[in-house]
Amino acid sequence: MNNTSQAATTILVVDDEAIALEFCRATLTRAGYKVLTAASGDQAIRWFQAGRSSIALALLDVVMPCMTGAELAQRILELCPETRIVLMSGYAPDEVERIVGNDAARYRSMWKPFEAETLVQMIRNVLGEPPPATAKRARSG
Repeated sequence: MNNTSQAATTILVVDDEAIALEFCRATLTRAGYKVLTAASGDQAIRWFQAGRSSIALALLDVVMPCMTGAELAQRILELCPETRIVLMSGYAPDEVERIVGNDAARYRSMWKPFEAETLVQMIRNVLGEPPPATAKRARSG
């Protein structure tokens, strides 16, 4: 069921809420991705310093203590400019835009709570991956 491109794709999920972090980790692992997690911006930066070339996408909570998701995104892109960034938040879109500032249009965003399928579809879309083979067969049959 997992394809080889997903198996080779590493995603870093950063959220200070343990429930959200675990939901994203479990969902993306089931979808065939290698998932790293961090509960803070500093911990996320350490992942990039340790293995930054292997992290294809970072899924970042917008509001966290010490470092916002937008600040973290900027630091990640300084270390590894090719990394794709997706922001997630439980705050209203206008509040997120205020927090993120002028860079808001630079990133894709997801609004909590979201379903597992929505998360996987967003990640596939941002990574430019085709839909899974089972979806193709269902449409053609």
